[in-house]
Amino acid sequence: MTISKAFSALSSSEIVLELNVIKAIVEPPVQALKARATLKGGYVLQINESISPDFRRYSYHLQKGDEMVRRWDNSPHWNDLKTFPYHVHLGNEAEPKESPEVFIEDVLWEVKKLLSSNL
Repeated sequence: MTISKAFSALSSSEIVLELNVIKAIVEPPVQALKARATLKGGYVLQINESISPDFRRYSYHLQKGDEMVRRWDNSPHWNDLKTFPYHVHLGNEAEPKESPEVFIEDVLWEVKKLLSSNL
């Protein structure tokens, strides 16, 4: 996944109402994207992603109003999880849950599922 592909996925998604790119670096070897997407259903998605040949760091923070709904990230803590470093924080729960590595398309799919379950 490149930052250009992530940007394309966000720009073409039917659930993204507005995309505000705060920072974008698309020159190899390091690429980065920091953005805020206003989504349908009153959700806001904060995107932080950095990619190089040797690493990938991400955080996708989904909130509605002042409440965090979910945050997927791969910060290297919670090393007791089987999916370390990948994990997801759910709402106000103190401990994260195991999660596979995710990409922006996965997050958008999860938000689509949330939107359809709220109908």
